Amino acid sequence: MNNQFSENLKKIRKENNLSQEQLADELGVSRQAISKWESGAAYPEMDKIIALCNKFNVNIDDLLHKDIKETKGEEESKKKINNFIDDFLKYITDTINLFSNMNFKSKIKCLFEQVIIALILFLASVVVFGVIDNLIEILIQFLPGTLYRFVLHLLDSILIIGLLVVAIIIMAHIFKTRYLDYYEKIKEDSKKEEIDTENNVEEKEANNKEVDKNNKILYKKNEDKIVIRDPQHSEYKFINSLFKFIILIIKFFVFICIGIPLMCCLVALLFAFIVSFTITKTGLFFVGVITSIVAVTIITIVVLLLIINFIFNRINDKKRMIWSFILSLVVLGAGCGMIFIGTTSFDVLETNETVLQTVTKEYDMKEDTIITSHGNYSIEYVEADNDNIKIEYELNKYCEVVDSTDIIESNNMISAWSRCKNPMEIYRELLKNVNDKKIIPITAEIEKMTVYTNKKNIDKLNKNFEEYQRKQDEENAIRNSYAEELEELEKTNDRLNDRIRELEDRLSLYEVDE
Repeated sequence: MNNQFSENLKKIRKENNLSQEQLADELGVSRQAISKWESGAAYPEMDKIIALCNKFNVNIDDLLHKDIKETKGEEESKKKINNFIDDFLKYITDTINLFSNMNFKSKIKCLFEQVIIALILFLASVVVFGVIDNLIEILIQFLPGTLYRFVLHLLDSILIIGLLVVAIIIMAHIFKTRYLDYYEKIKEDSKKEEIDTENNVEEKEANNKEVDKNNKILYKKNEDKIVIRDPQHSEYKFINSLFKFIILIIKFFVFICIGIPLMCCLVALLFAFIVSFTITKTGLFFVGVITSIVAVTIITIVVLLLIINFIFNRINDKKRMIWSFILSLVVLGAGCGMIFIGTTSFDVLETNETVLQTVTKEYDMKEDTIITSHGNYSIEYVEADNDNIKIEYELNKYCEVVDSTDIIESNNMISAWSRCKNPMEIYRELLKNVNDKKIIPITAEIEKMTVYTNKKNIDKLNKNFEEYQRKQDEENAIRNSYAEELEELEKTNDRLNDRIRELEDRLSLYEVDE
């Protein structure tokens, strides 16, 4: 044993504000004995050492051999660290438990409130950062350029980290005050209710359990979710108002972007349903089309009802909507299957000669006459005895030919296109082919163009067209070169602007150094 015991005894006695006489009375010894222990002239018996350890809550080894003050400091530090970790883990656990017991609406409101608080703290941090940053720049402007930038960046980084830590602490404290403390209160109230209803267990079991005729337990009802917050714990009015305003904006955009297109789609489906009766002769194909339209209409109505109920805060009949949606998908699948089977009985033809006509036009041959195509139709040259140009156009019998010479008399270019006199005739022809179970391409465009003239004119027309094509290619090449040159100049301009900004930044640094 050494003098460490006497030093420790003095320290812990004084820390506890005890005199030698008071400590002697508590241990049942004389004051002189305590004095001898503290001076190192004598040592207590083992039972007295154990009594001292129990009284001052210290370890025997620490009391006899270690510096009790340092040991206590280490223990206090460890205790504080452990308490901090325990509190942090408890905070996380309570938060998880809170969210798992909140209903959906309360979760959305809670998350929305945290976002709003975070935005407010962010804006406040930006303002504070701007003020302090300007103050720092004023205070360190006497430093040289390189050192100035290093110190400024370092202090700015420390300031950003500090503001972030403060913002996190504020958010955590607000969340704890408004939600976790309220959750603890709810748990305490629930425990009190359980204690108050302990004597009525049978009634409680009857409310929470449903039994069949054989008194067998079928299931246990789930406990009610926590609603944050009840009328006794009102929300911040500005947050609640802002939440309602954002919900209103969301409803407006849902109505504009989804509701109105669905309404238009519903009108189009009803129109298609009525029009589909014009192809009743197609049999199974017609039945499949009708079935598919009805199924898609029901799906559209279900989605539209969901949107309307969301906008007007109405309760959805979930079971009916889900079953309607599922059955509509089944009916849609059956309708598509019938359409596929019905199309197998259709005949596919490349052309329909009965709806084609040939229109003939004559043109004067000039030195600069050019014939071009105004569509995807082909041009065929046929050698004949006539000196002028005779062209036969093959097109739909319900359409007429319009060429460039009809618009500009002095035009040297012959380019034709078709114009339908009565589009309904083409629609009737299509319906007739569908009801006859024939798939025939019927177009309003010119399908073929045949040019009749002598060989000299044909050679001249080909030469004129080649010259025209060459000029077009040259113009395109010049246009492309201009576009490429313009693009290159724009890139050069961007590089010069970047260089200007770089030089301005460097110049500003030298101005700061001065």
